[in-house]
Amino acid sequence: MEPKESGIVASVAESIGTCPDSLRLIVSLLAGYPLAFFHRYFLYGKAQDLQHIYFVVTGLALGYFNFGPNVLHTAVNILIIYVLLRVNGGTVMSVVLSFIINMTYLLVGYYVNMTGVYNIAWTTPHCVLTLRLIALTFDIYDGKRKKESLSEEQKETAIALPSLLEIAGQNYFFGGFLVGPLYSMKRYLDFTKGAFSDSVTGGRPNCVTPALLRLLAALFYAFTCQVGLYYIPENYLLQPAFQELCYINKILVIALYSKVVLHKYLTCWLMAEGCCILVGLTYHGKDENGNELWDGCANIRIRRYERASTMQELIQSFNVNTNRWMSKYVFKRLKFLGSREASQSITLAFLALWHGFYSGYFMTFSIEFLLVKFEKEAGPLLGDTTLVHLLRSNIIGRILLWSMKKVYTHFMLGYALVAFCLFTFDKYWHVYRTVYFLLHVVLVSWVVIHPQLVKNSKHEQNGRVQGPVESDPL
Repeated sequence: MEPKESGIVASVAESIGTCPDSLRLIVSLLAGYPLAFFHRYFLYGKAQDLQHIYFVVTGLALGYFNFGPNVLHTAVNILIIYVLLRVNGGTVMSVVLSFIINMTYLLVGYYVNMTGVYNIAWTTPHCVLTLRLIALTFDIYDGKRKKESLSEEQKETAIALPSLLEIAGQNYFFGGFLVGPLYSMKRYLDFTKGAFSDSVTGGRPNCVTPALLRLLAALFYAFTCQVGLYYIPENYLLQPAFQELCYINKILVIALYSKVVLHKYLTCWLMAEGCCILVGLTYHGKDENGNELWDGCANIRIRRYERASTMQELIQSFNVNTNRWMSKYVFKRLKFLGSREASQSITLAFLALWHGFYSGYFMTFSIEFLLVKFEKEAGPLLGDTTLVHLLRSNIIGRILLWSMKKVYTHFMLGYALVAFCLFTFDKYWHVYRTVYFLLHVVLVSWVVIHPQLVKNSKHEQNGRVQGPVESDPL
């Protein structure tokens, strides 16, 4: 592999209309497939240490190809956490220190690499590494607790302290090093032990076809992303052409913008997941028909994503592993607060900080929090209107209603992603101003009027209950 300073990648990237860093990342994700085939046919079922070494060497090579010597930041961070676990692993203090050390290292990296625009730097794989190392600290802590005090979810990942080579192998595995997916140390060690072998022959897992299907899906989303970027470039919302559109067209463009942005992430997630499937890491048992499932590390539920017609459904369909991680290691660990909304708010704040310092991240997740709350509260009221009942009464009405919900959902998501993608206050505020802060107005208004609606609804219910009682001759 050529070093980052080489001009070949830059010239190829220029010829196809992309940036060198993005091209390196895509090439590295695709390189995972021949590396996975090599492991499959020459290393699968062999000594675990040999597999760990292979993953460390190849992962570091891909890291150097993308980030040069800066890839060593991952090695330093892994070593620091390993020393922490050797000295104090399995204690509450180790969990607290792990959060502090890993997040501090990551946030310093973000600060050093802040440019005001999206860039792929050594912090890209490091943010994934941060969550894996924090999870490892938690899992070792759970491994020393009494089993009866653990939830079923915690029992699945509780573990004793692994060796430094095992920790390095898990984190440098080429299928998950650069962009994820997240997977537990327990799953990784089971995989290297051959626990996911073919259930009939005991040999290599029968997972080539599902892996290649995932790769094909990734290539499809890569194509649609490039087509979308041709019509809606990433900086289009800041251009005069967008400002000159009529209001309805601005709404539609923002809705399409969400698709373009997400397809960029879907491409990377699906490529990485396909590689993980190919080596056999993602085994997830069998379905009711006895077919093997390979979605144990899925970061995107394609069918659910494409069918989603609410914000909640969209959130549940993509970035699945990160959402599951946040739920398991942050949200559920805050149960002692006694407030679901407080736990959710802290979790979203941590999720925003994990992405970086830009105010756009915090704006996006604040909007997401309010949107989910709005749908939960307003959905039943809107669904009970005469118009909705009329639309649901025939096939044309149902298609129209579904189409309206899809535009609504992707506009809402696109509106939130404006801040996520433009990072800085001056940029995303400029875009929000052109659509008169539509979603902000809706969400803030709902927060104000919802308590009154609930109050009026209770009065009406009380009136309906009391009326018959007063007129009842019995």
